[in-house]
Amino acid sequence: MAASLKTRDMRITSVTPMKDEGPFILEWLAYHRLIGFNDFIVFTNDCSDGTDRMLDRLDELGLVRHLPNPSMMMDHGRHHWAVLEYVNHMGRLKRSDWVFSFDVDEFLCIKTGDGTLGALFDALPEAEAISVNQLIFGSGGERNFEDRLQIERFTRCQYLEVTSTGRRARRGLKTLTSRAAGMARLSNHSPRFDEARAATVKWVNAAGMDMPMEGRTTEIKTLDAPLIRHDLAQLNHYALRSADSFLMQSARGNANHPDKAASMTYWRRYDLNATRDRSIARWIEPVRAEIARMREDPEIDALHRAAVEHHRTRIAELKTDPHYAHLYKRSRIVHERTWDADGPIAKD
Repeated sequence: MAASLKTRDMRITSVTPMKDEGPFILEWLAYHRLIGFNDFIVFTNDCSDGTDRMLDRLDELGLVRHLPNPSMMMDHGRHHWAVLEYVNHMGRLKRSDWVFSFDVDEFLCIKTGDGTLGALFDALPEAEAISVNQLIFGSGGERNFEDRLQIERFTRCQYLEVTSTGRRARRGLKTLTSRAAGMARLSNHSPRFDEARAATVKWVNAAGMDMPMEGRTTEIKTLDAPLIRHDLAQLNHYALRSADSFLMQSARGNANHPDKAASMTYWRRYDLNATRDRSIARWIEPVRAEIARMREDPEIDALHRAAVEHHRTRIAELKTDPHYAHLYKRSRIVHERTWDADGPIAKD
């Protein structure tokens, strides 16, 4: 599988901040290259596992554009905010046909046609902006950190259908935005449009339904039913990965709120395992092959191996720390309470 002819002459840009994501970079990059992204702008800060060195090498190979996060020069911890402030001053975005701001634990899963961006654009030919809801994938009972594909390993997620409304029924979104939309500013969840353009832009959800008018000049972060839809696309959000990786995430800290590390509240919020979804499974073998091609470069291969070993070593260290040992134990207890012999009973 490969990106369709429709998108080969387009610049389709992703904007992504990273910190200590070394073991997961190649899978995320391989997958999104295959579905049609071809312009990756990645910002890093405070890396200890070689994420920055791996991205430097990928930059040298022409696969990404790697930049230091401006937050490192601004002396504050709101790393995502700093990235967005910076990219909105880059002329590069104005040369992009489509732009998408998302994270390395998010995979844009297209469920129409051949699963590529070209198929999504064909399904929504008039769209100038497409908002895709997150679908949260829980730990699925996986405890150990392993060098395996996330899209193969984690298949348990929250319910796809949402019939109620209110705070607990809301789901996050990210938005593919075209140059034709004329956005005033790229934001993390949705673009901001100026007053003159806001009412006329063709902005739809992942079922082709028109997005609401309110919020178009600020930022729409979540949707309620009936606008929560996963018909044509969904954003697979592997927020936790395994229980081991959750410890690493907690130790790493929050990218926008330095005082709010991942905690049991975070675990309860994201360990959602109510059903199975394998919509992305068609890409497992192509992704595996693409990763193998990238690892033919000796430096990439060595950096990936080093990042995996760093995570294994660091996880073992964290488990000797009373705080993280307790966090790990509590995550297992809470998970088991929402799991029965027939599968999960975790609620949305």
